Amino acid sequence: MLIKNLIKSIKNPTRAWRFFTFMLKFTLRKKRGILFIIGMDSNGIFDLMYRGYEKCYGFEANPERFEKLVKKYGKQPNIYIHNVAVAQYDGEVVLNISSNNNGASSSLGNFNKTWQEQYKAEKIEIVKSIKVPCINLHNFCIKNNISYIDDYLSDIQGMDLEVLKTMNPMIEQKRIGTITCEVTKNEKRNVYSDLPDNSENGFAELVNTNYELIAKGHGALKDNKFDKISKDEWEMDCKWKIKE
Repeated sequence: MLIKNLIKSIKNPTRAWRFFTFMLKFTLRKKRGILFIIGMDSNGIFDLMYRGYEKCYGFEANPERFEKLVKKYGKQPNIYIHNVAVAQYDGEVVLNISSNNNGASSSLGNFNKTWQEQYKAEKIEIVKSIKVPCINLHNFCIKNNISYIDDYLSDIQGMDLEVLKTMNPMIEQKRIGTITCEVTKNEKRNVYSDLPDNSENGFAELVNTNYELIAKGHGALKDNKFDKISKDEWEMDCKWKIKE
C-alpha cells in the first residue's frame, strides 16, 4: 500500500520508486553518524532520511516553518532543530519571506527579475521581510564539539555556496562525508539578484581537490546517476563525496 500511495502521489512512477528506495535505505539500516540539513521542510527529504542517523542537526530560518518542524519532530531524541538562518557570521540577518509553497523560496536575497519573469504564472514574490538570528556553521560545529559530518545537505535559496565556504576547514580535512547542495547552472545567474555566485563552477572550485561529483538531479539523488536537467531550469541538486 505504501508503494502504491507513493507512486500515485508522484506523476512519474520511476521517480516515485527512487524516492521509496531512498527512504527504505535510511529506514532499514542501523543508525549511524551525523546528518546536517540546512533549509528544512516538514514534508521534505529530511522525512525520508532522519531514521538512519544517530544525530540530526536541522536549521530553518522561517519561524512559521520552524514551528511545523517542532510539532513533527520535537519529541525525537536524535533530532536537534534550530530556528536560525545560516550565513557567514553569527548575529542577525533580514529574511525575505516568499509567497509560494508556504515560504519555500524565502531567502536572504531578492528575486532575480529574469527568473521571476520566467515563473510569472506562479506569481512568486516577496511578501514580507523579518529579522532573524543567524549563525556561522563552522562556529556552531566548534561550539558543539562536532568534528565530523557524515552527510551535509543544503537548500537555502541561493546561499548554498556561501555557507559551504564557511565549512572550508572541514572540507580541506575531509571531515564531511558527502555534500549535497542546490546549485545554479553555470549558464544561469543566481535566482536571487543580490546574492553571490552559486554556480556549479563555484562549487567545483571549492570542493574538487578532495571531493568528486557523483550525482545530479532533484530531491532524492541516486549515487552515480546524473539526471537530465531541463534547459529551462535554473537550479539542480548536486552531490559530492570524498575522493578515494
